[in-house]
Amino acid sequence: MGAMNLLRSLAADLRYAARMLARSPGFTLVSVISLSIGIGMSTSVYSQFESMIFRRIPMVADPDSLVRLQSPVSYPNFEAFRDQSGQFQSLAAYMAPVPFVLTGGGKPERVWGHLVSPNYFEVLGVKPHTGAFFAPRQTRGAVPEAVISHRFWQRKLGGARDVMGGTLRINGELVTVIGIAPEDFLGASPMMAAADLWIPTTAQTRVAPELARGALEQRRVAAFWVAGRLRPGLGEHQAEEALEALARRLEQIHNDPNKDSKERRVRLLPGGKLMPIRDQDLPLVLGWPIILIGLILWIASANVATMLLARSAARRRELAVRLSLGAARSRIVRQLLTECALLALLGGAAGLGLAYWSNSTLDYFKPLMPNYVDLRLEISGSAFLFTFLLSVVTGMLFGLAPALQVTRTGLASSLKAGAAPMLRRYRWFSTRNLLVLQQVAGSLTLLMLTGFIVLGFQRTSTIDLGFDSRGLYLVSLDPVRDGYDTPRTLRFFDRLPERARQLPGVTAASLSQSVPLSMFRGETMMARNMELTEGQAVVRSLHRERVGAGFFETVGIPILRGRGFRPPDQRDDPRVIVVNETIAREDWPGGDPVGKTLMIEEKTYEIVGVAKDVRSGFMMAAAERVAYIPMEPSGFANPTAEGVTLLVRGAPGVDVPDQVRRLIQASDPDLSVFSVRSMTEQVNQILYLVQVTTVTYSAIGLFGLVLAAAGLAGVTAYAVAQRTKEIGIRLALGATNGSILKLVMREGLIILGIGSALGMGAAFGIRRLLSAYMELIGQLTGTSASDPLLLVGAPALLAALAMLSCWWPAWRSTKVDPLVALREE
Repeated sequence: MGAMNLLRSLAADLRYAARMLARSPGFTLVSVISLSIGIGMSTSVYSQFESMIFRRIPMVADPDSLVRLQSPVSYPNFEAFRDQSGQFQSLAAYMAPVPFVLTGGGKPERVWGHLVSPNYFEVLGVKPHTGAFFAPRQTRGAVPEAVISHRFWQRKLGGARDVMGGTLRINGELVTVIGIAPEDFLGASPMMAAADLWIPTTAQTRVAPELARGALEQRRVAAFWVAGRLRPGLGEHQAEEALEALARRLEQIHNDPNKDSKERRVRLLPGGKLMPIRDQDLPLVLGWPIILIGLILWIASANVATMLLARSAARRRELAVRLSLGAARSRIVRQLLTECALLALLGGAAGLGLAYWSNSTLDYFKPLMPNYVDLRLEISGSAFLFTFLLSVVTGMLFGLAPALQVTRTGLASSLKAGAAPMLRRYRWFSTRNLLVLQQVAGSLTLLMLTGFIVLGFQRTSTIDLGFDSRGLYLVSLDPVRDGYDTPRTLRFFDRLPERARQLPGVTAASLSQSVPLSMFRGETMMARNMELTEGQAVVRSLHRERVGAGFFETVGIPILRGRGFRPPDQRDDPRVIVVNETIAREDWPGGDPVGKTLMIEEKTYEIVGVAKDVRSGFMMAAAERVAYIPMEPSGFANPTAEGVTLLVRGAPGVDVPDQVRRLIQASDPDLSVFSVRSMTEQVNQILYLVQVTTVTYSAIGLFGLVLAAAGLAGVTAYAVAQRTKEIGIRLALGATNGSILKLVMREGLIILGIGSALGMGAAFGIRRLLSAYMELIGQLTGTSASDPLLLVGAPALLAALAMLSCWWPAWRSTKVDPLVALREE
């Protein structure tokens, strides 16, 4: 019976709470909107964290015991780690992502996959959906075999039952399908390198061109990711140190040019997560979004709390009547908290819808991402539970303080029509003042932090790219994976630029194995400056990019000193190099590097030119150290994952892509042409990310600003309601409207000043703290943190909006009728 009575009482509370909220539609609507934004954004961010950071790789056995190396290594080093370190129970290597061209069923199609050591599936503990996986002791030169994903089987092969034992034509070669991976398994790196096809490293180079030129034997080709399981009882730190020592010993034995580098060689990461982030690194990854979302939720809750305080002024007499009739204060508090909980649940429901919409908008980013990136953001059951609990906790958070305060009101004064409760002596430290103080501080903190980011991104969009993107087009090809042999590939690319230059309206054409403004730059290498400094050769990292003759003229990258590449430079084993101005400035400060030498991979290159810096795809980052090397003809037989790009510059009004397509089709109709776009489109895609980020952070800052204004308006209205009798007495004694305005707004001004000082200090403190641990935050906010527009504009904007919010209730207070205000029972 006791439980039934409690349920009936709670049901009655809910019905009464619904009626009270319905009677105040304006208050309810503003509160629900405020909470929906705070809760919705929190749920969206939580679901993103869960989808990318906290989720395990599906279908992998015991994912928590799986580890991986942070950086790729060479295949010989993988074998040494597996056989000599004594740290692993099992270890596998894989190259990812790797493109394969599927032909024989119509138009050629690029499919992304992994090149894996034969024990790959055994180490991961994955069981086949159908068929079998590779034999762990498989030898080189065996019959070409492949494993396909369940997704590929369903979407591309229609779920055909006879696929097992059948063949696919991959890169021009027939390959036997021996197994289908389980559903939802897309490899050991499913988010950043999802696989639909797995080929063993024992395959012939005709099937996997990446294995050509001794990729499995060269110790300096760091192309393989490594994942495995440590021996039982072995800690990650102990294994990491043993592998570090082995890696350095191998460098000494094989006289690696980087053997004296102080950089760490080996770091172990969790191998069973979609995003391999160590637990100790989570604060660095999650710190910035959690701070912003926490500020939003905090401001939203404080805003609703201040509105509840203002609303409670109109309900004092109602609550006093209920108390005088015998209602317990705990019963009144429970009723008020029920209203708050209902309000929070309504905000949570709207916030859940907002989170769904917010995550769905990320679909617009998919065209910007390579096909092998499988980014899935889902509102899961745990995200729904998170929203529900967050709503309840938020309701208790913003409802408890006002509920307790309103039930402490004296009955005698509250039962008088229009009378205000007795003011407390230390009213500067009242609940409402503290609420609005922290709300002002939080709002300015949020406004400053988002301002740092917005100004940083805006400056990114105006950065000089380093070249003229107008009239430049990019066409990617991959003849080797279309089945071309090496001589045929060489003949095709030898004639292609000249044939493209002969097209009407085309002014320049060149080949390249890298694309300007690409998210994925060239190989990272260590270069040795052979001019000794204090007796030691200077060794620094750089990005090495292979480009063809005429590349700089076609792209429009100015050569600041020296020259670019000419056709005679494009030969096997070239020994000339062009460096960008960042390398020239850092390695030869105040000097001319033309004619000097750099050693890369024990090859000495003569610097023949200095090119202007070109931004990477991550435009807000500082200019990188880039060295350009002529494309080697033999390198066409071993293309990168992006293939070879033909860059063509055309006159305005000329349909260059269509002409290039027809030129290639006339040469070979079966040759696949992919990723055709203009450089302007590529720039706009990257700037779209900047624009979306700018709008997002601007909206966050604006939301905090509006909430602060609403909170100040609410608390000022509450203060006016409490002081109605005092204002009436002052007016009756001859006080002017100006003195009443000053009386009402003075408190708001003082709170605004204190809150602004606290907010400014908090914003700079958080910015400095995060910049110390996150290089990107430091780069983005390096100049915006001292921008006068932000330092003066943000506090001034908040102050202006806050004063406007305070002025309206204050102005209304001057219209108080002294007779009404002084009327007693």
